[in-house]
Amino acid sequence: MPKEWFDINGFLKIGENGIVTIMSPNPEIGQNVKTSMPMIIAEELDIDWNNVIVEQAPLNTAIFQRQLAGGSQSIRAGWEGLRMAGATARHMLVAAAAEAWQVPASEITTKEGVLTHEASGKSAGYGDMASAASKLEIPGEVELKETNNFSIIGTDRLNVDGAKIVTGKPLFGLDLDKEGMLIAMIVHPPAFGMSYKSMDATSVKAMPGIKDVFPIEVYTADTEKQWSDDGGIATLVTVVGESTWQCMQAKKALEIEWETTETLESTENHVAALTALM
Repeated sequence: MPKEWFDINGFLKIGENGIVTIMSPNPEIGQNVKTSMPMIIAEELDIDWNNVIVEQAPLNTAIFQRQLAGGSQSIRAGWEGLRMAGATARHMLVAAAAEAWQVPASEITTKEGVLTHEASGKSAGYGDMASAASKLEIPGEVELKETNNFSIIGTDRLNVDGAKIVTGKPLFGLDLDKEGMLIAMIVHPPAFGMSYKSMDATSVKAMPGIKDVFPIEVYTADTEKQWSDDGGIATLVTVVGESTWQCMQAKKALEIEWETTETLESTENHVAALTALM
């Protein structure tokens, strides 16, 4: 591992030995974006994928956009920005090398993490130029690769967390465990079109490990709903307890009265709607 890291932009940092850490901005829920999104950055950076370390990025709306999972939009929405992140980093590394070697940047080529100036015979790894590159101003526009020059995008790569997943290493929010932490679970209506009316939680609150049971309003009066909120359930019931198992048992025992407030959705309704479109 590198002894020192140099931040090039919000998406990546480079070690003095040429190892690159790439941040994967979107949450990984099994759709493999933690592997595919860094691949796009690595492509434009022109780095050897074997020298890439992938980290899950924290929530940071100042740097990243659309940090969510939904709508199958991670790659499509992130395509341009991810490519720009890699391309601008490559541009800065080339600029640093051009300054160090006193040669035109246009004469410097890159391949798999190595900068080369053929006319002078000079070459250097990304790590050698990372410190100088990190001090340069990030360019607003840079040229992106032609798709026929892709060497990473469109190829097979192993899931970056594959080994950790199959050996049960903690990776996900569900794995988090801190002293004094409680578990919360929600109970929702059995069908869209039904709403919360009332409940009797007296006996459930007395169950082992259960701390509280209460309804929550998902949308307040001033909530500006987005596309993903259409048809959302307005009120849910929350069960809070000391363990997952205790909350699961409490949910089963909870007596909630739901009322029909809209036309109930059903498989038959959806089939009929789809048939009408065919």
